[in-house]
Amino acid sequence: MILQFIHRCYNIFIYRPYLKWKLNFCGKNFKFGYASELRNPQFFRIGDNFYSGPYGYFVTNKYIPVEIGNHIMFGPFCKIFGGDHDLEYTDNHIRFAPEKAVVDKKIVLEDGVWVGANTTMLTNAYICEGAVVSSGAIVNHYIPPYCIAYGIPAKKYKRRFTTEDLQEVLTNVGSKYTVDQILGIYKEYGIDS
Repeated sequence: MILQFIHRCYNIFIYRPYLKWKLNFCGKNFKFGYASELRNPQFFRIGDNFYSGPYGYFVTNKYIPVEIGNHIMFGPFCKIFGGDHDLEYTDNHIRFAPEKAVVDKKIVLEDGVWVGANTTMLTNAYICEGAVVSSGAIVNHYIPPYCIAYGIPAKKYKRRFTTEDLQEVLTNVGSKYTVDQILGIYKEYGIDS
């Protein structure tokens, strides 16, 4: 109990202000869970109203920027791992290989995403607006907007809303998507109506 209190005080008064200062961009209302770690913050952009539960671990390198939109929630024990290793490195063991320069790779979470507990996001994760990622999932690819993604890897999808409710939500949040765009994406990914 005392250790948890110390973790929370450190997080609120020392670690959060430090991260806000070091992040590439940080919006307002930034709440980073206690006993969490964010490595290489200069390669992260985080929007307004960010919340993560405790015991998170977020890391990337200069080749895999992380872009986190507005109104994002992470459960406890979530992880982001950006970066790749050069599997063709022959000068020594892979442990000694330099960071590999990659092209057009990043990790993106659009506005309104909810990431369940113990979820892992890897290079190339792209989670669209309003999506929910189920607890324990691993994401290394595109997740359509306003759906629930689950599995390892997270490739099974379920709609969050009926078409009528989806129209209301898109209007309420000022979405960049239209209902027709999302229905087209659902058809492409085999998400039932």
